[in-house]
Amino acid sequence: MATKLTVAIAGLGRAGWSIHFKKLKDARDFQLAAVIDPMPERLDEAASISGCRTYTTAGAFWKKERPDILVIATPTRLHERHARRALREGCHVILEKPMTTSLKSADRIIEEAKRHGRRVLVYQPHRLAAETQTLRGILDSGILGPVYLIRRSLTRYVRRNDWQSLRKHGGGMLNNYGAHYIDQLLYLSDGTPVVDTQCNLWAVATRGDADDVVKVWLKTRRNQILDLEINQAAALPLPPWHVCGHYGTLVQEENAFHIRYFNPNQAPDLKVFDGAAPGRSYANKDRLPWQEKTVTIRPETQLDFYTNIYQTLTRNAQPHVKAGESRELIRVIEQCRKRAVFRKESDA
Repeated sequence: MATKLTVAIAGLGRAGWSIHFKKLKDARDFQLAAVIDPMPERLDEAASISGCRTYTTAGAFWKKERPDILVIATPTRLHERHARRALREGCHVILEKPMTTSLKSADRIIEEAKRHGRRVLVYQPHRLAAETQTLRGILDSGILGPVYLIRRSLTRYVRRNDWQSLRKHGGGMLNNYGAHYIDQLLYLSDGTPVVDTQCNLWAVATRGDADDVVKVWLKTRRNQILDLEINQAAALPLPPWHVCGHYGTLVQEENAFHIRYFNPNQAPDLKVFDGAAPGRSYANKDRLPWQEKTVTIRPETQLDFYTNIYQTLTRNAQPHVKAGESRELIRVIEQCRKRAVFRKESDA
């Protein structure tokens, strides 16, 4: 029987409880040993369900516990402090997204992990999702030709009034959903570094003061465009994905990708006229051999985060999300923030 890895969770808020606790309490390869949270009622609930030990402070926890892994689901501004302490204590670390609040902070965490021979792994589930993996397969097939534009959109109308709506807590959609969707774009991109960044932020429907409308435009070294729109003040939606290549385009329609494309080897020859348009007409009667297909997003293509974590720590597998990729995400988000133009609704 394989040895279970002991794991503890710091923070039993939405992510810590709904994602990590519920996944780990009955996990085959993990033993949920302890949880940390300042709210006694949350600790009581966790103990009654899983029988784990409970602590209201990190100080009390470290006096008695040394798990193999500490999952850190505390507010982002606390990630570095908690991660570096766990690494010094000999634990591997799983961080909720985003990894931390700045590139310098990310570098300090990564350096601490190297110093102590431990792993830092960031929970970026959207790159593992069935839609992302299906889209990755389509792009890798080459059916669209060289891809020059990948556009990701999340559009709906939501009036946020929790801590994520407040800038003083590191809230806002650039930090929150942006950490998911920029990671998706980087994962699906041509793999070269982002060299140009433009960003605009608005606070429109939110009840707080942080951004709920985000427009990000990234350009890679190979001139691929990565376009992100997060609009929490849109009453009608845009397609979640819109990808353009030299020979075709795809859009997501519900649970499938609709693709229109042509085979360039079957395209008729088309000469360029350098001069007056023949017959004073710009209608060149070009007829491309268009084809269409639909690719269904299959749930079984989704990758499992914790299965990969176990294999990474026990069998030397490659993590689905490498620390260097998480660092690059923080670098890009930081560049977005530096270049961002921010407007509040009252500024209009």
